Amino acid sequence: MASALIQGSLWDRRARDWTCLQEARHRPLRRALLGALAPLSGVRLLDVGCGVGLLLREAADRGAWIAGVDAAAELLEVARWALPDADLRVGMPEALPYDNGRFDVVTACHALRYADDQPAALAELVRVVRPGGRVAIGQWADPDGCLTRDFLDRIGPAVAGPDLSARGALEAHLHDAGMIRIDGSELDFPFTYPDLATAWSAMVARGCVGDALDIAGKDAVYEVFLDVFAPAVRADGSIHDENVFRYIVAGKPV
Repeated sequence: MASALIQGSLWDRRARDWTCLQEARHRPLRRALLGALAPLSGVRLLDVGCGVGLLLREAADRGAWIAGVDAAAELLEVARWALPDADLRVGMPEALPYDNGRFDVVTACHALRYADDQPAALAELVRVVRPGGRVAIGQWADPDGCLTRDFLDRIGPAVAGPDLSARGALEAHLHDAGMIRIDGSELDFPFTYPDLATAWSAMVARGCVGDALDIAGKDAVYEVFLDVFAPAVRADGSIHDENVFRYIVAGKPV
């Protein structure tokens, strides 16, 4: 739980900025992932790293019974306001506060990158899904041209765990956890920021960047930010950040 408290405090610092500037941008990935899991009527679905509950809201609209876990209590408060009947709990991917086989489907979009022990987190996702159930994971794919990933990588490995976006890496871990790949795809959808100030606010809204700010200091982190983002500023002042995401759906043998 200490890890959950640390991670939660980092993400809670700028929860409003994260909600307004970043979380909604991942809607295409959430929709594609939920589409691959359809139909969801009556399905017991857990979203790990649920944030303010945007994936959960769409899953509920499709008829799912929903639950969510996140390290950030303030983000969960926003989720509770929108989803008062959902089972929402504070926790980390490596130690999910649910019984074995509780869910039909477990989803995790970008949550594993910030797990202290990614194999342990994957094992937890598998543990809480029933035999015959599914685990669906969304994350970055191709890093080329992605300013955000370049920035996160350059401010140091302390901000996140090992990257599972390399070809075959996630599939290998899922196989080791006893899962069988069912479906998967890639999506290309860039992020556009109107100016450098907005892009900076969006970057520091990530809890992991807050960790880097504490370790290296704001000036050092901002210098890296400018080195990555300033050359990408367009004539109108906007910034176009290329992003390629992927999702994988894997089944748990009966």
